[in-house]
Formats: sequence, C-alpha cells, structure tokens
Amino acid sequence: MKFSIKIPLLLICTAFSLQGFAQKPEPVYSIVRQVHEFDWYEQQAKAWKQEIDNGSTNAMAWVYWSEANRMAKDFCDSVKWESKRSDYFVPRTQLIDAAEKAIPNSFEFNFLKMQSVRKNQMLSDEYLQKAQSQRPYDNLLLPWLMNRSLTANDKEAITQVASKWFEQNEMPQELLITAYNMLMSLDSNAVLMTTGDNDSYPCWVLQYARKIRPDVLVLNLWMAASTDAYREKIFAEMGVKPISFTSDTTIKKVRGIFQHLIKNVSGRPIYLSIFAPNDIYQEYSKSIFIVGLAMKYSPKPFDNLAALRNNVENKYLLDYLKESFYNNPSESVVNMSRANYLSIFKMLYDSYLKSGERTKAKRIKDLAWKVAQDTGRMDWWNSFFPGK
Repeated sequence: MKFSIKIPLLLICTAFSLQGFAQKPEPVYSIVRQVHEFDWYEQQAKAWKQEIDNGSTNAMAWVYWSEANRMAKDFCDSVKWESKRSDYFVPRTQLIDAAEKAIPNSFEFNFLKMQSVRKNQMLSDEYLQKAQSQRPYDNLLLPWLMNRSLTANDKEAITQVASKWFEQNEMPQELLITAYNMLMSLDSNAVLMTTGDNDSYPCWVLQYARKIRPDVLVLNLWMAASTDAYREKIFAEMGVKPISFTSDTTIKKVRGIFQHLIKNVSGRPIYLSIFAPNDIYQEYSKSIFIVGLAMKYSPKPFDNLAALRNNVENKYLLDYLKESFYNNPSESVVNMSRANYLSIFKMLYDSYLKSGERTKAKRIKDLAWKVAQDTGRMDWWNSFFPGK
C-alpha cells in the first residue's frame, strides 16, 4: 500500500508565513530557519534597504537585504521578483558591489561575496576562509562549512561542524526530531537519499554530533548532481562505479543518480526521504514503499505496513506533534515537516480499522486532526475525513 502527500522543502514558499506584512526590519533567515511568502520578503527588502540608505552601521543589514532578495527570487517567485526590480529588489552583483564599497573586508561582506561566487569553487572557498578566520563557526557559515567538509569527505571536519551546529542550538529541535524519526525508519547499513536542506543537515548533525545511526549513508541528490567531487567521493566510498552526464538539467541528473544507485548499490537497502519530489522516482513508483518518514526501494513487494506500524509505534518521537510550550521562531519550517506525517497517519488509520483496532485508529486519527489543524492543512483533513 502506498500513499503520499509530500511537500518538497525547497519548492514551497507560499502556504506557511508568519503574521502579515512586516512594518519594520526583521532578521531574514534561510529556509533552514524560516519560510515566508513573497510579500513578506518584499517588505523586508524595502525595510533593510531603507536602513542602509539611512546610514545604518549594522553590517548585518546588508546580509538581511541580500537574503530577502535571494529568498524572494530563488525560493518564491523569480518572475514576480523580476517584474518588481527596483532599488530594493536588485541583481546580486549590484548588491555585492554596493556592499564592497560600504563594508569592505568585513565578515558580512566576505560572507556575501562567498555566496555570490559559489559556482567558482576555488574563489568561493577563498572568501569562506576569510569569513571563517573572522568568525570561525558563525551560524551563517555552518551550512557552507558542512558542504565544504562533505565535498572533501573529511569525516573529522564534518564532525566538528556538526558538533558546533548542535551546540549553538541554531537548528530547530523539531527538525532534529523529524530527522531522528526518518533515520530510525531505516534498516541497518542503509543508503538514504535526501533532496533538501531540511531533510539533510539535521540528519548529518545527528549522525556526527550525536552518533545516531552512523551506519546510514545520507546522500543529498541535489548536491551529488551539482558537485562532482562530493558525488565521486561518496560513490567511491560505496564502491559504486562513476556516472557521467551530458548537458542535462539538474533534475535529470538527480533522476539519473537515483536510477544509477538503485542499479549499482549492492548489499545496502535503498531509501528516499519522504520529502523527495515524486518526479525523481516516478518511473519506479511501483517499487517505492512508504515505511514512515522514509520510502524504501524494493523490486519485490513486502509488508511495508508492518514496518510502518513498528516505526511509528515503537521508534518514533511524537510528543512534539501533540503540544508545544514555547514560541518557536521557526514555526513556518517546522509546520512543513509536520505536515508530512499526515499521509502516514492516514495509512495507519486505515490499517487499524481493517484489523479491528479501533482504539488505535481513534488515537492516530485524533493526532492527524491536531497536525492538520496546526499546520493549516484542514483541506487534507476534509478530503479524507469529510464531515468528521
């Protein structure tokens, strides 16, 4: 039995925003921390540009202005961003040139410059090193330091970055719990293919900082498609022959890597993150089975409902879905991860009813209602439980 309502983390920038439009400049974070609607980012781009024009000495104003531009364009609506180009929505090169004149040699400038030249690995590393020499493990640098360590397959460096990330409480604990539940869904020595920031970084932090499921190899498909060194080192570690590409798009490369791995990995179970977009594995959908927050590739059918029940009933941490007693600044991101429990709860509900376990059915239905309500997915609830 297969069922899914997955929400790709890197493609959504509409449904989960915080309250209203900003009236004052507020910190603008990456998708690991927060996700807002296009209009919120537009308001923040205006507000931070005005701060800069008013002579603010806060160098972070440049970072927040840049992030508002980046998130609006790259993660919300590039066409809309282009149509609203102005003094606050500007091309990255223009913003970086202005920052170099206003805050040269600062940590913030080096960070922005590193981002802007990321396609030139050598030059990007140069600015990353400059920024790191100024603030060794600043939270802005953590994803970039992790990527550099992963590309080099430097386990010691990965462990150090993961430990710093965990110590700084910079990653929402709900994402760590979700990653924990996903890792606990897997058989021993599994390969887990992920696709986004929020189903990858939390797994690596748990594996290297907390030693949780170090037997699992977590491979980010997008990073493998875009970074040859990362892909080649991971393939060599698994004993998988290299793969070559023509001038394919990134999504075609991602599909190619997925297909290459299921054909060439031997002796290790293959899984996909529940957050993976359907078009990655659509050709093999009959061989993809949901076992929780992960989907297992199996050329032969198996009782995935039994695995799902065991994972949810005996392995998962679920209290955070029931109640939260603190004001979470990352609620928008957390809600996107929470919503992915809905599909597996529906599968469990149907299974419990079929086996006559009405108490369990009611319990999981009540939890599904709570999650649907908290995440703004009552449309899902009304679709599967009309009039209930």
